[in-house]
This record gives sequence, structure tokens and C-alpha cells, in this order.
Amino acid sequence: MNKFMCRRYLLFCVSLFVNALGIAFITKAALGTSPITSVTYVLSMFTPFTIGQWTILLNLLFVILELFLMTREDLKSDLRMYLLQIPISFSFGMFIDLCMHYILFWLNPVEYVYMIVALLIGCVILAVGIALEVKANAAMMAGEYFVKVITRRFRGEFGYIKLGFDVTLVAIACLLSLAFMSGVYGVREGTVISALVVGPIVHFVSPYYRFLDKWM
Repeated sequence: MNKFMCRRYLLFCVSLFVNALGIAFITKAALGTSPITSVTYVLSMFTPFTIGQWTILLNLLFVILELFLMTREDLKSDLRMYLLQIPISFSFGMFIDLCMHYILFWLNPVEYVYMIVALLIGCVILAVGIALEVKANAAMMAGEYFVKVITRRFRGEFGYIKLGFDVTLVAIACLLSLAFMSGVYGVREGTVISALVVGPIVHFVSPYYRFLDKWM
């Protein structure tokens, strides 16, 4: 492995932490979490496990399900990316808990205006992390790789399948909330706002990472 690939992996690790920090901000805003963590957040509300622990478990489930969707040739040609999902899943879950319970332990906004501010800060941070992850181009998180596998298996459009994936997660979160807590919790206007604004912010900030080209 050359030094440039090592730098890409380092950059990817940084992006994982930034993503986790953004998700923690969005979640702590108490206006609903992001679509990708909606299921794990709801599960953490009525079980003894944390959102980070559920994130690890859900991502590992994605890794297992991918095996049933990938051909032997797909797995052989993409084995490195596939296997990297496992340590990435553990790291991402631990980063989320670190940010939720230690770094942002003080963040508990009560007034609606401060909730919105925390939500928007989280959206910006998450977008910065996603753009950095794309720039690193070293690995993929399990949720994204799962969408990629579905796209390849059924020859669909990544953007549409990603949208369907996010909507499915939110729907499952709502059903779990209704079934176990007799109401919809964890999915609110913040979930919709983050789904709508993070993508455009990613497109806006991505060009500013061009200074990393020579370093990578």
C-alpha cells in the first residue's frame, strides 16, 4: 500500500467521525434524526442498547444481506470493499456514541429556535463529512454499499434506489415506534429537513476539497 492510499484511508476515517458528529447534532436537536439513523434511533428508545450499538448491528445485517444479492464474481472483484464494511461499521457506531454521550453531552436544546439551529449545524457537518468521504474514495459505509449492491443486482439508478432505501428506513422506524411506543417518535420535521438539505450542501462544499488532490 503506497502513502497516497494510506492518506485516502486516513481521510476516510476523518470523514466517518465528521459524519457521526453531524448525525449526533441532528439527533440531539430533538426534531427527528436523519433517515439513515432513523431505525437505530427508534430502537435505542425502547431497548437497553444505544444508537451506536444498533448502528453496528444494522450495518452488519446489511453486510450479511449483501451476500445474497452479490454473485461470486461480484464478491471476488470487490472483496476488499466488502470486507472493509465490517471494521467501518464498528468504528462508525462507536463514533456516534462518542459524539452523542461525551462530545455533545451538553447539547439539549429546549426552545424550538435552538433546536432548528442545532439541526442545521448538524446538516452542514454531515454534508461536509459525506463530501470528504466521497473525496477519499477509499471505502463505503455499509448502508451505501448495500444500495450499490442493489443497484448493480437490479440494474437500477443509484439515486432512485438510495431515495427508496431512505424512505424504507423511515417507514420502518415509524412502524417500530407505533408498535412499541404507541406513537411516532424519532421521525419529525428534522428528518425531512436533513433529507432535503444535506445533498445540496454536499454539492456546494465538494469543490472546496480540490486542494486535497495533490496530497492524495
